[in-house]
Amino acid sequence: MNTIAKSKRLSKPTSTPQPKGFPWWLLLIFIGIGAILLMNQYKDVDFIVEDEEGNLTLSEERQEKLERKLKELEEAEQYVLRAREPAYYPCYSCPDTNVIFLLPGEVWRYGVTTKRQKGRYDEKYIEENRLIYFVQFEGTLQACLIEEQKKIYHYALLPENLKRSIPLIRPPGNKIDN
Repeated sequence: MNTIAKSKRLSKPTSTPQPKGFPWWLLLIFIGIGAILLMNQYKDVDFIVEDEEGNLTLSEERQEKLERKLKELEEAEQYVLRAREPAYYPCYSCPDTNVIFLLPGEVWRYGVTTKRQKGRYDEKYIEENRLIYFVQFEGTLQACLIEEQKKIYHYALLPENLKRSIPLIRPPGNKIDN
């Protein structure tokens, strides 16, 4: 065998350059940029603010809206809409027609609202639909919903309903039981 070829085979491989250390300075730059972005992420958000101690909190407007919503849940009303005059009214519970003749004072719908009459039905709606809005119960939203359910289910037993040839399962203005 040729000595030159033999020496090439036996010679140690040339060393490959060792990688240099991790560029920690690059990691520090990324961490710094991330921190700046994190601190500024709430800059354009108007519902989160930073308090005097640097803690994040709801903005004053958002906190006030929450308090209004919670107050509404405590101050609900259960109402009834009654016919104001003898006329045909829409009927969502009638088995064979979509209108029903109601006499003055007869129940058209039971409901619950946290917005009071002006929020739920404005005067124009009440007037145009020949209705009377009457508050039957005031309390928490849960208490009003309970009262509403009792009224809707017991409607079937009211004398004004029992006089019909086919009594209704619920008031004519209530599409479903709630």
